[in-house]
Amino acid sequence: MQAIDRLRKTVYSNIKKICVGEVKGEKLMHENERIVIDTRKYSVDEVFERYMRGLLVFYKKSNVARTRKDKVTREVLGALSKGIPFPPVYVSEQQTGELLVLDKSDRLRFLMECLESNHVGYYIEKRLEKNIFYSSVILHVIEYINPKYMHMQVGAFIEEWSAIQEQSVRNILYQGVEMEIAWKLISDMHYSFKSELNLQYNFIYFIMTNFILFDTFDYSQYQDADKFQLMEKTIYELRYQDYSFLKELSKEFEALYCLIYQRENVYRYGGLFSNYSVERGTKYLCFMSAWNKIRGEYFLEEMSRNKRIKEMVINCDMSYESISRVLEDFRRGNL
Repeated sequence: MQAIDRLRKTVYSNIKKICVGEVKGEKLMHENERIVIDTRKYSVDEVFERYMRGLLVFYKKSNVARTRKDKVTREVLGALSKGIPFPPVYVSEQQTGELLVLDKSDRLRFLMECLESNHVGYYIEKRLEKNIFYSSVILHVIEYINPKYMHMQVGAFIEEWSAIQEQSVRNILYQGVEMEIAWKLISDMHYSFKSELNLQYNFIYFIMTNFILFDTFDYSQYQDADKFQLMEKTIYELRYQDYSFLKELSKEFEALYCLIYQRENVYRYGGLFSNYSVERGTKYLCFMSAWNKIRGEYFLEEMSRNKRIKEMVINCDMSYESISRVLEDFRRGNL
């Protein structure tokens, strides 16, 4: 299995250089690209062997309630012991050969952890344990030759990730110099943030929106880009931006973040800040910055009394076209 993995990695790497291409370290985008997904069938024993060798990895997740973990583990082991098939799992193949599990149900995660701790007998009868290892698992492998944004597109569509899950996967897919620049900017902030993944999600979209505002992206190439294609471009672009410019953006981000979460503002604009999602809070931050630069007015006051502005911001899907349309409405005063 190791030899096959190494060979596949080498072949995919060479194909990617030919099919995807690189210009100054930037991936070219092709309108007619189709995602390459390979369906592979393994036994639970083979999947567990891969997991123990560090070749099956899971994205970072916040604390999981013990009751939920026990419930899911018991259900999975009970089903497999009766011959009920394990649901197919989507995984992202990495350059280093690991398979990153994109599944948000945690079935495979909890199964692997249970096998590792040798606690199968706690959930099912001893005589049924051998049935678990012979059970099959279908892995839909998003192959390495696909651009990374396609891995994100598949995972988000299939799994319907939350913002935090999306960011956790992104942190693994885009490890490198560019992300280190972003996290260095965040580490220099002084505000006490509640969640690291929440903050990272807010900040990287904030940078992306400002890049569009400052015409950093080539319109002819990115006009049809969705948020995952734009985010990939944003991450790679960090390396080529002047650090002082990025530092100013991070200072602005911190100031706006603090402003939004001030208690008096939460009370004053309760309609904006009560029970809103991470995604919506991120959009408020992004377009508050854009509004200030374009119109020089107080965004919270305007959005709290102008239903159209609020709807424009909330309904933006963070694609290039959608963000550009909101920015243009700000400029033209179509409010």
